[in-house]
Amino acid sequence: MESNMPFGTPPAAFVQTGNQVTVDEPPFGGSEAVTDPFATATPVPGSPFGNAAPDQFSGAPPVNNYQPQEKTKYQILDMFWLLNPKQPIRGEAHFVVISYNISFGNLRISFFDRTANSIQGNIAYLDNFKRTVSGTIYPATAFNASKSAEVSTTCLEQLFKQIPGANWQQERPVCMIQKNQNLIRFTVKDPKYGTYFYDFAGWQREAFLHACEFCYTEGFKLMGQNLLK
Repeated sequence: MESNMPFGTPPAAFVQTGNQVTVDEPPFGGSEAVTDPFATATPVPGSPFGNAAPDQFSGAPPVNNYQPQEKTKYQILDMFWLLNPKQPIRGEAHFVVISYNISFGNLRISFFDRTANSIQGNIAYLDNFKRTVSGTIYPATAFNASKSAEVSTTCLEQLFKQIPGANWQQERPVCMIQKNQNLIRFTVKDPKYGTYFYDFAGWQREAFLHACEFCYTEGFKLMGQNLLK
């Protein structure tokens, strides 16, 4: 099939491959797995989007501390650390990190649960948060989310080809962006670890949109410079 592609094989850094994903997305640990993360969601009172995470999140999420980025071989730029300003409900992230992956040219949205030692005074200690799930946003989806007044779309994953027997391809999280004039909801449905969401409102909504714009503007420059090294 590759010979039929009019432009040939794209640069390896622009698509994900098996060994790259396993390093960039380390396992979260723990033996508990959600049986059906795509089950019918429970309505959130007053929510403009209507749905929260499924009922199976009555138990504790997988426990594993954040993996320091310097331990991976990829170049990750953390853009925003965002603390949920309200009391989270079931399946709602307590803390979010928006990062730009220079190696892949996408945004990575990582969700965390807060612990007793996560926030001490005015300091947030990332190692003391418990990571739950993460998802990616590629430039095309970022452009759509940034430029459209209202959006309800599933983020498109960019994989070069299907690899027989590569289970990781079928286990990639499904991410959705829902945007209106007041807030943006980002939902991650992970086949292994369940469904979580976060509502970006107020200035955090603007921070999310700024990160999306960065992905297809300055992010392209950073990725291009990285490829030329």
